[in-house]
Amino acid sequence: MVEIGVSILSANYGYLKDEVKKVERAGVDFIHIDMMDGHFVPNLSMGIGIAKYIKEITNLPTEVHLMVENPNMFIPILADDVDMISFHIEACRFPFRTINLIRERESKPIVALNPSTPIDSIEYILDEVYGVLVMTVEPGFSGQKFIPQMVRKIDSLKRIINREGHDTKIFVDGGINPETAPKVVEAGADVLISSSAIYNHGNIEEAVRRLREAAKFKK
Repeated sequence: MVEIGVSILSANYGYLKDEVKKVERAGVDFIHIDMMDGHFVPNLSMGIGIAKYIKEITNLPTEVHLMVENPNMFIPILADDVDMISFHIEACRFPFRTINLIRERESKPIVALNPSTPIDSIEYILDEVYGVLVMTVEPGFSGQKFIPQMVRKIDSLKRIINREGHDTKIFVDGGINPETAPKVVEAGADVLISSSAIYNHGNIEEAVRRLREAAKFKK
């Protein structure tokens, strides 16, 4: 079954506990926390304390997506409070060190790829990571339009994973809604991350239900 995570980037931060509880009741599988430094991406979001706060208010697994220039600086601070950590290959000079840093703190490493970053940039770490996060929009802002060329990228990545016998999950983030979900799932996505399609819907439970129904188009 395809998993669904919700990014709190589009949540109402003034009522964050309530916003998390809403998606928890709606049946999402995990909470996705976007952390941006204003350098790697042109936006700022989510201080390091937010991961600890989310852990205190929900029993759902949590994943932090580090859109930062120096992920190794943040990993030791965050790892105790999250179950998964995504780092960008574009910001990482020594990915094996970063992966080991995450594993040493008993979190799961996920490597993220910007839309224009080729798959071969992670060829030699595919069997070392829990998952690959394929960005289907340029990272930094919620509510962007899905980039259709990324369907082919997901398909290519899935073929490599299957051919080489890796047990690596494909996460997809950016413009995910009931219209785009079937396309990426059919291409090979295992995990969908959505934000504005859920929090801006008006009825969160209905939004999650529709997304999960759309995700059943898995081969």
